[in-house]
Amino acid sequence: MGRSDPLLRPTYSTMFPTKGDIALLGFTNNDWSPGDLYDLRANNWDINSDWKLTKKYDSIISTRCPYFSKNPHDFIKKCHENLKNGGEIFLDWGLGDHWRFENYKIGWVKDGEHEYAYDKNNYLWSTVWHDSFLNHPQFKLFQERVKKFGYSDVRQAIYDEVPVVYDLKHIKEYFNIEYNILTLWVDKPQIYFFIKGVKND
Repeated sequence: MGRSDPLLRPTYSTMFPTKGDIALLGFTNNDWSPGDLYDLRANNWDINSDWKLTKKYDSIISTRCPYFSKNPHDFIKKCHENLKNGGEIFLDWGLGDHWRFENYKIGWVKDGEHEYAYDKNNYLWSTVWHDSFLNHPQFKLFQERVKKFGYSDVRQAIYDEVPVVYDLKHIKEYFNIEYNILTLWVDKPQIYFFIKGVKND
């Protein structure tokens, strides 16, 4: 269990969809939710492939995985295609110290280093963004906590250090959404953008 897991569980437990058949994208076990498991390590799903699930689902959950997507728009479109009418999604993107690299970054690429996880060729590529995030109290908390690492403009740092910054408005083309934000840790801050949505038919 990662150190953030106990702090994420309350948010996940209230925001995860629970109806019908659930697909868990980027999961290798059912510790967080019941459902069918799809993951790179299980050799049955790759977020950056031309994927299609074995059936259409009522709900899709993907946590701490969407940031591996090189093409978030394609990922969102495929989630929409693999859901039944009225289906629900829960996704999150994160930034900050998620993978314990010594050189702290807000994003994934800095000073010639590109962060990866699980495999040295499995790089992190993306985040979701909307300028409304700037007004959220948890984003403001993150801004304060990263100042000690020399960051004075977090928004600019996101665009500088994240190869693909995906505008939240494009998710709204496919889903009726709500979002929330959570910041964790003082020493090496993390921020999470939680997206919950219902499929637009």
